[in-house]
Amino acid sequence: METKNKHNRRRFKVWHGIVAFLLLLFVLFHVTGSLKLKKQLKVLRAKGYPVTLEELESWYNTPAGVENSADVYMDAFSNYVGWDREALKALPVVGRAQLPARTEPLDDPNQQLMEQFLSDNQKTLTLLHKAAAIDHCRYPIGFIEESDMDAPWLENLRKCAQLLRLNVIIQCENKNPEKAMESIHSTLSLAKSSNVPILIHRLVHIAVRTLAYRDIEWILNRTQLTEEQLKRLSEWIKAPENDEGYKRALIAEQCLGLHFFQGHVREVSGRFVGGSEGRLSMIFLAFWRITGLNNRNATEYLKITQEYIDAMELSAYKRLQVYNSIHKDVDSGKRGGMLTRMLMPAFGRIMQIETRHLAHLRATQTALAVERYRLTEGRLPQSLDNLVPAYMEGIPTDPFDGQSLKYRIRETGFVVYSVGEDLTDEGGAERDGRARDAKGKPLPWDVTFIVER
Repeated sequence: METKNKHNRRRFKVWHGIVAFLLLLFVLFHVTGSLKLKKQLKVLRAKGYPVTLEELESWYNTPAGVENSADVYMDAFSNYVGWDREALKALPVVGRAQLPARTEPLDDPNQQLMEQFLSDNQKTLTLLHKAAAIDHCRYPIGFIEESDMDAPWLENLRKCAQLLRLNVIIQCENKNPEKAMESIHSTLSLAKSSNVPILIHRLVHIAVRTLAYRDIEWILNRTQLTEEQLKRLSEWIKAPENDEGYKRALIAEQCLGLHFFQGHVREVSGRFVGGSEGRLSMIFLAFWRITGLNNRNATEYLKITQEYIDAMELSAYKRLQVYNSIHKDVDSGKRGGMLTRMLMPAFGRIMQIETRHLAHLRATQTALAVERYRLTEGRLPQSLDNLVPAYMEGIPTDPFDGQSLKYRIRETGFVVYSVGEDLTDEGGAERDGRARDAKGKPLPWDVTFIVER
């Protein structure tokens, strides 16, 4: 009997030892995961990046005492006069009607409709021009409360950019390039105002700037600008190689993602999941935190997003390669935990849009240089080499393939283009969303800037 009791006590001690060892491993797992996360946060703070919603709120701000163009923009949005759907069907740009080809004039009915729409929105136009003269903008958006992140004016940004485009078209038709240029400048300022450090705002920013590039293409096809006017347009669209706008959006998204890992379970569940799935997500998140997996997942999330942010310092071509590589690893499950894959936006796809925007920008800058050369020399340059160094410091590279932008002289003008996302040179084929091949797929296209006159 005594032997049996000793055996039981020995088994009891062994079981205690196993439990104690497992608890020790559990504690070490928790502690090391927490220390790694704290170390990562310290690195981010040393770089000046926000890691809490309160810090993010202060990070997106304007200097004290300066005029805020958002006040004027909000006034412009509130005065916008929209037409009903039936009336919009006959209106180009803001409606469904198609604009004429770049070398064809507007017909009288179209021009009259456009002028009527512009007349109805004259107050909005005036306010948009006024806001463009103000340097700083901070829309009434917050990050601490979910409700404060609502941005109902995003749709107004798009509508007002289209309104300005209508004005560019009409002013060109009326042979008033200065007035057309005023609206191009206001469009670029409107785009700048939308550069809130959130990815959806960044996409709107790109969409509005793209309309400005199309406006410049329209004005070059419709009017003959002076050297001074061409130089002004070039200066307006000048942008650094590494646009800080997208980098800031990434930093803000990183902070919002970090809040998912660190915020109160109930608040995070309602903010990021919500609805009928909220309660189930609360249980899951609580379990994830108890096990210590949350901190490790957060650390991995920060490492990946930091790689995205650091890649913004590379050339456009190289950073696109980095983004595609990271996206492939995360999407396949090689990197990042389950929550990271669920939480992380499609950074790779957004970088494709960013790269297309940069290609369009460089094509526009180059086309303006070509026009300056034509104005001075009385003929088109035989190659882009002729533009260096008098009109450009160097031939811009195509951000998609790392080669020089393409240039072709045509019978009625020229085209400057990038090969685009498919990396295939289509000879400067313009995008046409309506054109389809025999299988119903869109025809391949390049990122183009075309002048025909």
